[in-house]
Amino acid sequence: MKKTVDYSAVRGFNYTQSDAWNDRDFWSRYNHDIVERDMGYAERLHLNSARIFLPYPVYQANPDKFLADVKDFVQTAWKHGVSTNPIVLFGAMFYPMEEEFAPVEGETLRPLRKTIQHPESWHFGEEYFDHLYEAIGQEPGLLFWDISNEPGYTDAFVTWYDEEPKYVQDFRPGIPDLKELREKQEKTWEFIRHFCKYVKAKDPDHDIGIGNIFIWETEASRTAELVDVIVFHDYSSTRARLREVLEMAIALGKKYGKPIVDNEMCCLARANPYDMSIQMHNEYGVGWYLFELMIGQDGWNRVHGVVYPDGTVRDPSIVSAIYGFYRNRGESALRSDVAQEDYTERALFYADRVLRQTRRPRRRDHSQDAEELLEVCEFIANLLETGELVPMAYPPTAKIEAYRRQTDPDCDEIKDYLAELVETLKKTTHFVKDGAGFRELRI
Repeated sequence: MKKTVDYSAVRGFNYTQSDAWNDRDFWSRYNHDIVERDMGYAERLHLNSARIFLPYPVYQANPDKFLADVKDFVQTAWKHGVSTNPIVLFGAMFYPMEEEFAPVEGETLRPLRKTIQHPESWHFGEEYFDHLYEAIGQEPGLLFWDISNEPGYTDAFVTWYDEEPKYVQDFRPGIPDLKELREKQEKTWEFIRHFCKYVKAKDPDHDIGIGNIFIWETEASRTAELVDVIVFHDYSSTRARLREVLEMAIALGKKYGKPIVDNEMCCLARANPYDMSIQMHNEYGVGWYLFELMIGQDGWNRVHGVVYPDGTVRDPSIVSAIYGFYRNRGESALRSDVAQEDYTERALFYADRVLRQTRRPRRRDHSQDAEELLEVCEFIANLLETGELVPMAYPPTAKIEAYRRQTDPDCDEIKDYLAELVETLKKTTHFVKDGAGFRELRI
C-alpha cells in the first residue's frame, strides 16, 4: 500500500551517532544503546524524523552486519515516534578509490567519479538497494528514500544555472568552462535519474526524493518529473535570501504538483541560525530536517547540533524554536532591567564585602575564600545572564563552574574575574549609587 506523507508536518533532523567522527565511523561502530538514548532526546523535543547517511563502503565491508544495524536503527527510532529518511547513495563508488578520481588531460574542473562515467558498474548500486529494501522496505518507520546526498556537480558549490541567485556566484574568480561544467553535470544527473527510476520501480509504496544542494538544481537536473517529493537544502544567511528560496521551492512544488521538504538546514558558520530557519520554514508551511540533532565528536560539532550526549543543549533558543516559540524582534520587545529591584546594588555591596573579608590579615582560615568569591561571582553572573547583558557562547556561570571543579583554584585569579564582572554589571545596568544609602542586605 502506498505510504502517504504530510511533508509539511515533518520536523526532522540529520543524525550521526554522537560518539562517531563521521558516518563511516558511525556504522562501523554502531551502538544500539547510544541510538536509543539519542532517539529519546528527539522524542522529548517532539522531532519526528531522522535522516541517516548510509556509507556504501561500510556495506561492502560487512553487508550482513550493516543491514542488521540499519534495521535496528529504523526500529529503534520508530519506537520513539521517529521515522527514517535513509540516503541510498552516499559514498557510492563502485571502483577502487585510486581509480575513481583519476584526472583527465585537458580538464579544467575537478574529475568526475569513474562510477558515474561507467554505467556498466551501476548494477552494484542496484544490488545494494535490493538488499537495503529487503532489510527495511517493509518497516513502518521508513518514511521515504533520499536517492543521494547533494549529488549535483558544481564549481565549488556554484552551479552557474540561470536560476541561481547572483550572490551565490559573487565569491568565484570568474566563470568556468561552461561546456565542461554542463557535460559533467549532465553525466551526474544521468546517474541519479537512473537510480530514481530503479528505486521507484523496486519500491512503488514509498516516495523518493533527492537531497539537492540547492532548490535551483531541481529543473536543471530533469528530476522533478521522477521524484515524489522535491527535496532541497538551504543554509541562507539572511531572511530575504531564505524567503527567496522558500518561495522558489513552493512555486516548483505547485508547478509539478509535488510536496516539498528541506532536509538540511541550520549552520552557525554560514550565518544561518536555527531559530531563523525554523521560524521561516514554519511560516511558509515547509517541513524540515535540522543539521543535526547531536553535538557529538564529529567534525561539525562547533557549528551544528542541538543536544550534547548528556542531554544539555548548546542554545536554549533552538529548543524554543523547535517548540514554536521565537525571540521577539519586533517593536513590542522590552529590554530587561535587572537593576529594577536594587539587586545590582546588593550584588555590588556583597562583592565589596567579600573582597575585603578575603584579604584581611586577621582571617586565619582562608580555606573557604574561593567558594565565597565564586558565590558572589555567580550572584553577579546570574544578573548579567538573565538580563542578556553578556555573550552566552561561554557564559560567566560556565566559567564559574569550571573554577569550582578545580581542586585548588587560584583566589587571586577569581578576584580578577570578580572585578571584571563588577565593572560589566555597572556598565550594562548604568549603575548609579543611591545617595540615600543601602537599607539592608539580604542574601
